[in-house]
Amino acid sequence: MVAMQFILIFFTYILNLNVSSAAYYDTLPKGVRNFTYRFIQTGEITGSYGNSGNFKGYNVNANINADSIKGVNSAVDVYLNSLSASDYANFSFGTFQGSATSKVSAQAFGLGYGLTDRLTVYGFVPFYSAQVDLKIERTAKGRNNVGTAIQLENLPDVDVRLIQSLFVNYYHYQPLGKWQAKAFGDTELGMMYQLQKWKNAGALINLGAVSPTGRKDNPDILQDISFGDGQWDAFFEWGGGFNFTKNWSIDNWSRVTYQFPYSANVRLPESTTFPITANSGMAKIKLGNKIQTNVQGSYKLSDEWNTSLIYSLEYTEPTVYKSSSAQADLILATDTEKITHTGVLNLGYTTVGLYKQKKFFAPISLNFSVQSIFAGKNVPKYQRADFDIRFFF
Repeated sequence: MVAMQFILIFFTYILNLNVSSAAYYDTLPKGVRNFTYRFIQTGEITGSYGNSGNFKGYNVNANINADSIKGVNSAVDVYLNSLSASDYANFSFGTFQGSATSKVSAQAFGLGYGLTDRLTVYGFVPFYSAQVDLKIERTAKGRNNVGTAIQLENLPDVDVRLIQSLFVNYYHYQPLGKWQAKAFGDTELGMMYQLQKWKNAGALINLGAVSPTGRKDNPDILQDISFGDGQWDAFFEWGGGFNFTKNWSIDNWSRVTYQFPYSANVRLPESTTFPITANSGMAKIKLGNKIQTNVQGSYKLSDEWNTSLIYSLEYTEPTVYKSSSAQADLILATDTEKITHTGVLNLGYTTVGLYKQKKFFAPISLNFSVQSIFAGKNVPKYQRADFDIRFFF
């Protein structure tokens, strides 16, 4: 849990899933450059897999007490001031629930260059566009007739104003509702080295870093989406592949990512059941290290067309918080251990062979893929479609 955000979406490894016609262990020839453009679109995201692996929607429940609605309406203030100390403490206008849905699209821009026939350097950066629609509804009525005959239910527009007052004036969050943003994500820089290439197989290592260029979580906005996690990462990846026949092949690669500690201002909740709070402070944060492994089976339909199926498993260790509140640290770290199971189906087309035969003007690779997080723990459930085009020059 991160400061009671409704949505926390992250597109890791946007470009390195090997969905081209080349084997995983292939690198760019010496002096050859590659430019990649990828467009990514998710379906509507309504929830995530919880700690037990069950799906749950994005929502938050709030109990409207006397302190939170004071000053919203003069009639309400008169009513509250007439209550005894006991009635004031026990007063509840009812409970409200906020539910959120979101859509995210991204464009990724990547560049690669072959320093030698076995060593390729690359970099890429994504640009995100996201929108969250947060809707508030009343789920239960409270005690609205304590100590006086006034009926708060009859006050015009009191529901909308009360819930906004609760979060804006009492808890000091920005107004709830629709939220949208466009910004860059974190930038990855890496170096791929082909260890060996045999007649029907090969092996490769990839190492690099992720720079925190992306938009970070705003602790004062409940419904925002972070486009980066706020700190540097270092990763090491290794893998290889084997061609069973001219058309059938399999690739497997794994990546370990170390996430460096950083400091940030966060909300410091006091309750696990209702982690909304007005308290905030600086905390030292160590996001959990990650390990991801991928298996890809590919089939060459023709010299130009190919298809592949990928299974990806990712595990993220729990996050560690260190702030002025030990209780808040435990609450913030709750449900931060993550497991993601993803399936990817890809269809690719390449003109590389045609270009070598001087039948096409340029070597280009086109790929379309659909993927789904079909199981997991403490991660969003969503489907997404990707289209990328790669130019070699």
